[in-house]
Amino acid sequence: MFHEGHTIWQITAHLMISFLFLFRCLTAWPRFKEHSKRIAARSIPFPNFVLMGGFALMLAGGVSVALDYYVQVGAGLLIGFTMAANYLYHNFWEMKGRERNLHLYTACNNIAVMGGLVLLIVT
Repeated sequence: MFHEGHTIWQITAHLMISFLFLFRCLTAWPRFKEHSKRIAARSIPFPNFVLMGGFALMLAGGVSVALDYYVQVGAGLLIGFTMAANYLYHNFWEMKGRERNLHLYTACNNIAVMGGLVLLIVT
């Protein structure tokens, strides 16, 4: 049953976490070519396929967490996606100055999000 046995706070947490990934999936889709070029620039083969995989992870994981359906699997998918996004998009170790700081902060925020996902897995 949908979120059976969860408190309102747990349900809210599920929805908040899933919102992040579903929103980013929907807002990134119109910029598919731009994202694909960025992945290709990192010398990742088959960038369109990799990007489609990323969208699939965000969508499947986000829906899974929102609906509390195989939430551990969904949270795991979102952790994998977030780790890949940090490597592909927030490679602050290769940057300098303000750009480095912005990407470092985003990478740190992503680590915190992964912490929330781990809590979904273990509870």
